[in-house]
Amino acid sequence: MRFRLTRGVVMAGLLASSGAALACADVGCDPTWSLFGGAQVCHNRVVIAPGNDSRVNLLALLRDSAGLGLTGAVVGGGDYPKPEYDEEGFGHIFLDWSMVTRTWARAPDPNGAATADVISGPCDGLRAGTPDFTAALSANRGLPGTERAALTAAREKLAARCADKAQPAVLPGVAVSSAAGKAFLGYLAASDAFYDARYGEAASGYAKLVAAPDPWVAETAHYMVARAELRAALAHSIDEYGFFNGLKSVDKPAALRGKAALADYLKAYPKGRYAASARGLERRALWLSGDFSTLGQRYESLFAAGPKEGAPLVDLINEADGKYLSTGDNPNPRGGGLLLLAAADLMAMRVGDPDDRNSSGGSDKPLDAGVLASQQASFLRAPELYAFLQANHAFYVGKDYARVLQLIPDDAKRPSYTPLAFSRQVLRGQALAAKGDANEAGFWLELLGGAKALWQRPTVELGLAMNWERHGKLPQVFATGSPITDRMVREILLTHSAGPALLRRVAIDAERPQAERDAALFTLLYKQLSRGDYAGFRTNLPLVRTDAPTDGLWGFAPGSVAPLGLFIKGRTAQAGFTCPALQGTVATLASDPRDIHARLCLGEFWRLAGFDGFSVLDTPPARGALGGAANDYPGKPTQRGAIYAAVIADPRSAPDDRAYALYRAINCYGPSGYNSCGGEDVAIAQRKGWYDRLRREFPKSPWAQKLKYYW
Repeated sequence: MRFRLTRGVVMAGLLASSGAALACADVGCDPTWSLFGGAQVCHNRVVIAPGNDSRVNLLALLRDSAGLGLTGAVVGGGDYPKPEYDEEGFGHIFLDWSMVTRTWARAPDPNGAATADVISGPCDGLRAGTPDFTAALSANRGLPGTERAALTAAREKLAARCADKAQPAVLPGVAVSSAAGKAFLGYLAASDAFYDARYGEAASGYAKLVAAPDPWVAETAHYMVARAELRAALAHSIDEYGFFNGLKSVDKPAALRGKAALADYLKAYPKGRYAASARGLERRALWLSGDFSTLGQRYESLFAAGPKEGAPLVDLINEADGKYLSTGDNPNPRGGGLLLLAAADLMAMRVGDPDDRNSSGGSDKPLDAGVLASQQASFLRAPELYAFLQANHAFYVGKDYARVLQLIPDDAKRPSYTPLAFSRQVLRGQALAAKGDANEAGFWLELLGGAKALWQRPTVELGLAMNWERHGKLPQVFATGSPITDRMVREILLTHSAGPALLRRVAIDAERPQAERDAALFTLLYKQLSRGDYAGFRTNLPLVRTDAPTDGLWGFAPGSVAPLGLFIKGRTAQAGFTCPALQGTVATLASDPRDIHARLCLGEFWRLAGFDGFSVLDTPPARGALGGAANDYPGKPTQRGAIYAAVIADPRSAPDDRAYALYRAINCYGPSGYNSCGGEDVAIAQRKGWYDRLRREFPKSPWAQKLKYYW
């Protein structure tokens, strides 16, 4: 589960659990680009898998059971949803619950509204019910006009007093004598107690009115008895920050009284004005009283008979996940029907992913194979789903890849795929990859034909790209007519795996999108400059377009805009230390890579352009992830700190250059004391030695006079 605190922290608190399904908090997410779906991480895949947010799995299973795809019609037309700030690195392969629901349901709050009654403002219900109260007054012919007016005014003042407790009590001054008037006044008194959190008094007051002479008062009071008891059950369960403290803190007797009151209401008014709400509250009563067995069956019935898309389904899935599937209060989340059982089984198969730094690991005791075997009878109506669960267990828990291939036959030539059918085939492809099967690439190529739904084709392209990368076939990804078209997949391989020849080929390919060409050229120039290929850099620098952007270096990643213009527009010097434009510096280095002043000027460009600490192109992904299986670019990057250390130690260096190198080497640690220039750290004693040397050997240097500390 994942929370966005858009409606207040109480929503998060009420839906929160022990974290069994938590995908991530809203702190951004950097997905690991692989098909591994066994670990609990901050993103999901379109493939149903143990590590997904349980709500994504539940939605996919539900829609699959109805013969539907994961997503319906895209809201407002269009294609993939526009990513939010923490989804920009997802591409078209990763997704989260909010992203899924935004594609096909107008759901203002993607975390649902199942508990809105509990968390609404204390006076919201009182204000919202005023029209019904007024209509009931008007409908009662036995109510004197003076009493009707007095009760109407009292209701208005009661709402005002609810919002401002400093206002005086209202009801003692209301004079009524008719039976109907007394019933309405009694209702107002009970409501005053209800909205003042005096729930016991409210329940008692409402209970006295269930046989009131006015039909609206009688029915509404009957219903409000249950609401008052359920509020009483929760009264001491919400902490000062609005978070729910778990069922252990619930007043269980009050919850049971509320449950009984709802049953009484529905028996008396099976088609009453509050019947739909009462049935929803019944689920809350089951939850608060700890009757998870009945609650699970109730959710399963709603999934079977309820909507298959839209905001109502989003709310129902959020509620079922928060109150039944992912809560630590439920001792047996596999006690529900087929869909909840499958979703719970998948959660119980979570295992850690060694290739994913965002992985929170899995269970110390993942689902036992014997437990899964004992469920066979439960899945008699869904043999493919059961085989899929068994295959997931074999892959993620048992690591028995041959067993996966036995459980999931090759079905890669369908014209289209439902969520489950697609998930089955992708898991088969993963097993082929794990076994090193020679037919793996052919399987992915066949699967591409039917992978037509949102997120499906890019997922298959990822599997194929990883295969070609592992087998030294990277040029096939970028060949004319390549089936791998996903921008993120291609750019990850460019930035992490491609060598100089392939990068240049892509950079000059006029048939490719400008963004991809820029990414390739930026990577090529950066790696040539940082690895000392100055001649190559000079050859490729003219390829930089004159309108190339210079902003966004620290936001650069595959899929973003490359700040290619830095190489032709970036600053190269500051007052007091003269350097030519970068082109001139590189021309000198191409002739003499050991030229001291040119090396210092290269360091100036690196510093002023902001490349210190820029490691995105030098840090390979994990070995098992896309971009981590091959690195065709030779050499290692030179750090700015290493330039200064070499100049300081070089007896050929001119006094001004050596003084500047000492000054800059010391400033690598200012003012924090941490090395900001890269390379090997030096001890504070060494920095003091540089400081003393600068002031001793070059006392008149502006750098010696400017430097006051050695950090």
